[in-house]
Amino acid sequence: MSETLRVGVIGCGAMGQAHLRVWQNVTGARVVAVCDTDAQRAQETAALLGATPFTTPQAMAESGLIDAVDVCTPSGLHAEQGLVCAAQGKHILIEKPIDLNIQRVDRLIAECEARGLVLACMLQQRTFPIGLQVKEAIEAGKLGRLLSCSAAIKWWRSPEYYSSSAWRGTWAMDGGVLANQGIHTLDMLCWLVGGVAEVEYAHLESANHAIEAEDNALAVLRFENGARGVMEATTCAYPDLCTRIEIVGTRGSVAFDSANVVTFGYDGADRRDTLKSEVQDAGGGRSNPMAISLNAHTAIAQDFVGAIREQREPIVSGRMARVSLDALTKIYRKAYPNIVLGRE
Repeated sequence: MSETLRVGVIGCGAMGQAHLRVWQNVTGARVVAVCDTDAQRAQETAALLGATPFTTPQAMAESGLIDAVDVCTPSGLHAEQGLVCAAQGKHILIEKPIDLNIQRVDRLIAECEARGLVLACMLQQRTFPIGLQVKEAIEAGKLGRLLSCSAAIKWWRSPEYYSSSAWRGTWAMDGGVLANQGIHTLDMLCWLVGGVAEVEYAHLESANHAIEAEDNALAVLRFENGARGVMEATTCAYPDLCTRIEIVGTRGSVAFDSANVVTFGYDGADRRDTLKSEVQDAGGGRSNPMAISLNAHTAIAQDFVGAIREQREPIVSGRMARVSLDALTKIYRKAYPNIVLGRE
């Protein structure tokens, strides 16, 4: 491997362009190649970076130019393209969710583990310092036995957002509000509370947009530790509302508004002053998907480089990202038993 990690970015659309800005602020890595099925877009993006353009992940992975890839294509392509690159010995960072099809993700995880490759996912909210402190408190038992929790992401997406690309809102390539906008919140809930054992109830509908998948969702969850929870998600909220997570234990409780803790206490006392963190920029995105801060994305990318150099697990490994995908899969299958997620 070269002294500077040579990165190839797959997908030069909106999220790919955001990731390209992220890599400009990562130490020890440089984007040397880009890939997009739109040859003109690949060439134009490459010209701006002084990089080499490709139109297929296979060609880029086989070129000998890169050490790692950053996959920024629609969700239904993530694991498929990751497998192509893993076969060529490339480390892999994947935009959220890790994929829509959990069987394909399992194959990708197994392939990367067998080859000793780092597989990471851009679930960047796990880097928020205040969230890490709350997780430590939960694991230390300060909230007691977890009883219940809830998460809500009530955002707005215009009809034009969904019609701007044919893959948006489809079961094969995108999923609905849970898989796209809601996956960060669902992942945070699973990270803090634990894996989902069973989905007891799920109601999903396309209520206000002409899309295949859901724009309005409610699910009742039973977690592996016995706690019960509710997950709500919508892109029909106009004006949009904040994202909120609440967790209740036998000794205390915590509530997040976006990335910031507004309630945290146990044993009858307010403990917010024990959390050492400035107010976090959660990144927006409530009505404009690109109105996001990239600071936490940069932290994930920098950690990805470190994990490769230090031969360790990244902050969000493929196996860690699988936990929320498993919850997502169970919600979808409860609502639609015969649904096929991702590309077959």
